[in-house]
Amino acid sequence: MAFASSKIGAQEAIIKPCDLCEDDENVNWFCKDCDHNLCDRCKKTHLRSNVSKSHIVLSISEGFAMGKRNLSNICREHDELFTFFCKTCDRNICSQCLSAKHKKHDFVDLRELQSELQKQLDDVIKEKEKEKQKMARNFDDLVQHEIKSEMQNKDECAKIKDRIRAIKVAADEEGEKLIESINSTKQQQDREVKEGKHNIQTQTGVYATEIHSIQQELRLQTASSLHGFVTESMKKLKSLKPVSIAIPDKHQLPFEGVEDNHIRETIGKLFGSQKVSVTENTKDREGTKCNVLSNLEIIRTFNLDRIGHCFSMCLSPDGSIWIGGDRCVYKMSSDCSTVLHQLPTRNSYLFEYIACLQSGDAVVSYGVEVSYVDRFTSDGRRVEFTELPRRSTYDIAVNINDEVVISVDMECIIIFSNKGKQLRKIEVDGGIQTFCTDRDGHIIVAHPISPNLTKLDGRSGEVKISWRVSMSDIRRVTCDRYGNILARNFKKNVYVLDRNGKVKKTYTVDCDEISGICVNKEDHLLILMYKNDKYKIHVTKYLE
Repeated sequence: MAFASSKIGAQEAIIKPCDLCEDDENVNWFCKDCDHNLCDRCKKTHLRSNVSKSHIVLSISEGFAMGKRNLSNICREHDELFTFFCKTCDRNICSQCLSAKHKKHDFVDLRELQSELQKQLDDVIKEKEKEKQKMARNFDDLVQHEIKSEMQNKDECAKIKDRIRAIKVAADEEGEKLIESINSTKQQQDREVKEGKHNIQTQTGVYATEIHSIQQELRLQTASSLHGFVTESMKKLKSLKPVSIAIPDKHQLPFEGVEDNHIRETIGKLFGSQKVSVTENTKDREGTKCNVLSNLEIIRTFNLDRIGHCFSMCLSPDGSIWIGGDRCVYKMSSDCSTVLHQLPTRNSYLFEYIACLQSGDAVVSYGVEVSYVDRFTSDGRRVEFTELPRRSTYDIAVNINDEVVISVDMECIIIFSNKGKQLRKIEVDGGIQTFCTDRDGHIIVAHPISPNLTKLDGRSGEVKISWRVSMSDIRRVTCDRYGNILARNFKKNVYVLDRNGKVKKTYTVDCDEISGICVNKEDHLLILMYKNDKYKIHVTKYLE
């Protein structure tokens, strides 16, 4: 600690600051008892104190005149220079200590230890220098991305505005929403990039400060103090962790590659708008908006005490309600006051797997570990519909072409004609938790692990768009006639999403479990629910 020579055998010492006042001038004294360097003023104070007035204070020149290069390097017991380090006792020792008390211990020459520790420290410094350089490159990449992102954002906004002008009034509202969405994404990425740059700059500064500090202090260390200094320095350096920030992905505009002369024909698909050329099918819903009320308004409630367990529900075009129950399929009147048909099933439970054809017939798949689907006619007959190639069936739906769509083993979708003939098969990346079909012929899939919804082309299976949604455990989805997506989960929540996958409203239903949801022609949401050992259907208003 005291005063150290830069090289063993050197005649001039590199003097450290005074250990009491930290002044680096007139440090001419060394207290052998305290192992402290002292300046002229502190030496006088030291010798006046009752505690230290009997200490031995030598001038630094006296220490060298006695042949003692560094008083802190001297064994006080034998008054001999330390030449070894005892690993067993973790201390410096002289040759007499070695022969007297440490002969059988694990020891090493101080010069060898110094060389070894110096190499270890150099290796760690090199590693941290590389990490610092890597962070610097990452910072440069983020700067380049920031520049490119700004140019890309301007270009994309310009394309959107051009497209809005091309389709004139029909896309004004939707185009502005898309610009807002892209700007919002850009702002979020800008915030993330800015934060990433700041984090890298901060951590790079920490690296530089620590490395510089250690390198400066290293020059002042002696062989005897080097072991403790290196150990502590390596601990500090290894605790430093580099910061790496991922470059944000480039997003894809939904109308890239579409020719302008097809815009008016495909505007609904491009921008999620119903403002297309008015036909008989769209006249009654052109320009309709989905303004969701803040709370679900219950219009009426149907009690299902006469049925027992209810696992699934779908609506017939004539307004009647099909319900999958325990060992039976029930066809109820629209007000659930009358059981029109009670039809035994081939399997004990249906769970949620029931859908309705345009003819009013219901198609059902039977839970797990079976391989068939049945059709229940509106006049009260059960007809075997089709056999499936695997042992587990899950969801079932009917698309706009009156085809039966079934998910199998949570990994693919098989599409049948309404007569039971297999038409095509679609493999779905990411698996299938549940799905539904919309009025544009798409299949909307909720995946079992990732919180994503994916819209697939109903014929080719091509991915049209994928949304990351702020919900979990989606168990059932359905679409209304405006393209809104309704979903429910295990937590008794019902979500309403717009055509772009954005959650507009979330409702928590007062029940023990939700078994099914669907929307009727009057735009009422029907919720099949279980509470206090009873099943009910709540008819609710969710659109203004």
